[in-house]
Amino acid sequence: MTCVLPRLAAVLLALTACIFSPRLCAAGTDEQVAELVKNYSGSLVFVEDKGGAGSGFACMFGAQKFVFTNQHVVAGHPGVKLTLLDQSAIKVGQAAAAVGHDIMSLALLSDTKTMDMMLEVEKNAAIGDDVVVLGNPDGARVIKPFVGKLVGIGPNLVEVTAEFVPGNSGPIVHLKSGKVIGVATYLTVRDADGLSGRGAPKVRRFGYRLDSAKQWQPVVWAAYNEEFATIERIKETTHDLGALIREMARTGGVNASRHKNPAIRKPLDKFDEALSGRSLVKTDRAHAVKEFMTAMRAVSQSDPEQANARLRYDFFRKELAEEQQVRAQFYKIFDEMLKSPAK
Repeated sequence: MTCVLPRLAAVLLALTACIFSPRLCAAGTDEQVAELVKNYSGSLVFVEDKGGAGSGFACMFGAQKFVFTNQHVVAGHPGVKLTLLDQSAIKVGQAAAAVGHDIMSLALLSDTKTMDMMLEVEKNAAIGDDVVVLGNPDGARVIKPFVGKLVGIGPNLVEVTAEFVPGNSGPIVHLKSGKVIGVATYLTVRDADGLSGRGAPKVRRFGYRLDSAKQWQPVVWAAYNEEFATIERIKETTHDLGALIREMARTGGVNASRHKNPAIRKPLDKFDEALSGRSLVKTDRAHAVKEFMTAMRAVSQSDPEQANARLRYDFFRKELAEEQQVRAQFYKIFDEMLKSPAK
């Protein structure tokens, strides 16, 4: 009992402190969040089309009013509809894509209530401050607040513990000031022990700062969506090349029927045709393998190189750079296979 009583006393003291000092308790934060949602419910925007829904918000940026969301929310979705919580439509004008940020702005033409943006976040907010992310998780047309702490401030990003989910592109609001510090954007998951399976995955959530978006590219939607389609085709080929490499590593061969991508299927069919000859000798097989690996090496580089000469929007050029890093590894794998003697 002598060990339990001090712990019980500590618990009772903590409960007493909560009763007489509400600011020390979660209830105080809950009240602030409730008030924030009430005040800003008219500023939250649903971004919708036939393929799904995301979120955004109306905010002052300098002396002008804009709707902000993520570029990845609107890319590839021409004709999205923007509505408020009461289902009223809002009108927007010229769109612009932020350089170095996954942020899209649309000039606000409707008389819509706006939120305020925090300037110089690194000076006016501090690590450990309470934040709340307001958004439309899962496209359910429901405003849901995610409360957490500000745990990191970078030149373009802030990191928070608020457990928002992918697709929730709402504002990250500094609770004390009530001002927007960023746009909730993405999360990362890292396994602490690699492939060992030991330890829980680590999730980190980030948002792009609004105040650090200094350069904007005016959006011509036809060109913007064509660049999106180009990147999506590159991603698809990256996925298909990865599947090919994994199959070759696992089985030592390739089943052509599993691969539908024309860039891969055509060299595969040619390879199969070369190996189907009855009088095939070792040198013929080696030549066929060499031709196939040379073709795959070319496939791993050709479409990113072509896109590099055409893409002009910074958001897609950044995605292209990430794909190029993966493709460089694929090129290296096929190059090593090409140099290895065929068995």
